[in-house]
Amino acid sequence: MRSAGAVAIVASAMLTAAADGAAPSTLALLPFENLSGNVQSVRIIMPVVERALRAHGYQVVSPERLEPFLARNRIRDTGRLSRTQLAELRRELDVGLALVGSVAIFNDSAENPQWGLSARVLATDSGAIVWARSAGFTGDDFTIALGLGTVTSGARLAEETVKVLLRDLPRAGEALTMEPEGRGLLSRLFGSKAGYRSPTLDSDPPKRVVVLPFENLSERKGAGRIVTDVFITALVRSGRYDVVEPGTVSEALVAIGVAPYGTIDLETLADLRQRLEADAVILGTVFNYSEGLKRTATTSPEVAFDARMLDAGNGRILWLAEQTRNGDDSQIVLHFGKIRAVVPLILRIADEMAGAL
Repeated sequence: MRSAGAVAIVASAMLTAAADGAAPSTLALLPFENLSGNVQSVRIIMPVVERALRAHGYQVVSPERLEPFLARNRIRDTGRLSRTQLAELRRELDVGLALVGSVAIFNDSAENPQWGLSARVLATDSGAIVWARSAGFTGDDFTIALGLGTVTSGARLAEETVKVLLRDLPRAGEALTMEPEGRGLLSRLFGSKAGYRSPTLDSDPPKRVVVLPFENLSERKGAGRIVTDVFITALVRSGRYDVVEPGTVSEALVAIGVAPYGTIDLETLADLRQRLEADAVILGTVFNYSEGLKRTATTSPEVAFDARMLDAGNGRILWLAEQTRNGDDSQIVLHFGKIRAVVPLILRIADEMAGAL
């Protein structure tokens, strides 16, 4: 495993890579992957994201240029891009950055709509993740005294969610840096504790990490991918690891000819270590996933999943943790501390897990 000093230099270079080279203020916005089950979600959210990016000063590649590129390169999974695809994007369209993402939920309810999004900015020269964030809200999150302020429009809630999603995205031309997410007092006192944590994480910690798609044992289709995307957000924003872009991981798995799901063998670990220069691999399983939606009422979301980190060199477990959490668990008094939307709930767990690594 590489030294902490060497990785700090690599990380610093990675975060500012897109500030140099070709067209750093030009950005390719790819259609978010729709994991919500609502066929209208991407159509609604993409114009909102594009307007917000332009307000940040970015020149967004037009669909007339982007769509032929996607067709020529047979890119169907636009929620992730490999390093090879990013290099082609840079060569053909002369863009320095690409923004990819996913829609976890869009509940188009007049009583209490809900949105949940994850997004990552990728540098086309290095293939690195240079910024990431996840955000989600329900209409009730904006309620103040006497029921005032509640958002009942899915379109307006989309605007509010994107505003928070891109809140700390640097403006075009600025260095793409991120402030590590701090853990609040409640998280530090009552948050996730590792079920096991190897002393190696202190003496010789891994630096370059691969996150494999989480296994989904819940009834919610797509829950594994949703939790994976949010977990990657937390890991990237922790500032402690160089997380390999999932598109590059998928490209490597296709080349190897395997599709690990919940488990991985030593041979595949060795292949990933060689192809991606990975020090460690993280796997996980989603056991329960409820967005807090019922036909007659809105209840608190509930999520249960585990995660474990394996040494890519020998397959030994370096860390593992499991957490079950309900949106009401952090409620202190009245509705203070309550988490109403599922994506912030996942992010709370993932942040706590990343903090315990």
